[in-house]
This record gives sequence, C-alpha cells and structure tokens, in this order.
Amino acid sequence: MKAVWSSIWALALVLVTCGVAIVLTNIAMGVGPNSTPWPRFSVIVVFFWMLHRPEIMAVPMVFAVGLAQDLVLGDIPGAGVLALVLASMMMMRWTVALRTMPLVWRWIGFAGFAALVFALEWVLTAAARLMLPPLELVLVQGGMTFLMYPVISVAMRQILRIGRTPTRSL
Repeated sequence: MKAVWSSIWALALVLVTCGVAIVLTNIAMGVGPNSTPWPRFSVIVVFFWMLHRPEIMAVPMVFAVGLAQDLVLGDIPGAGVLALVLASMMMMRWTVALRTMPLVWRWIGFAGFAALVFALEWVLTAAARLMLPPLELVLVQGGMTFLMYPVISVAMRQILRIGRTPTRSL
C-alpha cells in the first residue's frame, strides 16, 4: 500500500511542477516590442523528470505537458507538443546514461534536448504559418532556457531531496 501512495505522490509532484513551470513560462518580462523572452521552464522540468522519474515522464505525460504549454502560451497547438515529444523520444536513450552523471554532463545533455525542442518548434511553426518566425527570439529564449537549467535542476534536487538517481535495469 505504501508503494501506491508513493507513486501517487510522485505523479502529483510531477504534475504540480509541470503546471508551475508552464505558468512561470507564461509570465512575460515587459509588454509589447520591449518584452524580453522568458525561459521555457516547462522544457527544463520535462527534462529533469525524464532523468529522475522516467516511468512517470513517459511519452503520454510529455504529450500532456506539451499540449498544456501550447494552449496556455497561445502557440500553434501541436507545434510545441510535437517538438517536445519528438525531442524526448530522441533523448530517451541518453537519459539513462545522464542520470548518474555530474551536473555538467546533464547540462550538456539538456543543451541537446533544448536545441532539438526549439529547432523543431521553430520549423513546425514556420511550416504552419508559411513564413519564417524571428530566429533571434528563439535563440534568445533558447539561450535563457539553457542558462536556467542548472539553477532549476539544483533547486529542485535540493528542495525535493533528490540525489543522483541510480541506474535501474529495465
């Protein structure tokens, strides 16, 4: 019975952190042309949970987070979902190795994951709108997201008391 409650607690924790990340991503710094792109905290949280709770952050959960992100942020529904799902599927094999590595290596892994997400979303948005979105904004937002990963990762590991996740055999 304790395992059931612990898995329910873990699922609730993942859902709450993903929801908070999506809401934080929606907060803009400034309004109009002077607004600053804000990091995509949801990309950080998805990658974090892919490393530490891969059984919960599987493709259906990544899909749900991506859809919620698209709907809340007002993006083209489907572009962010597809980008997040495809990037997570491509990174699945590397997350097993990254779980036990130091922060620097996880950060490098996150760089690849974030680059995939932002590049795929940019291409899919361009295809949907039949015009090229501004690349500068994507690069700035991607860079800010990349720089925020260690801060969010360390904070979540400290708050949630998550140590290095041991490799589990499947």
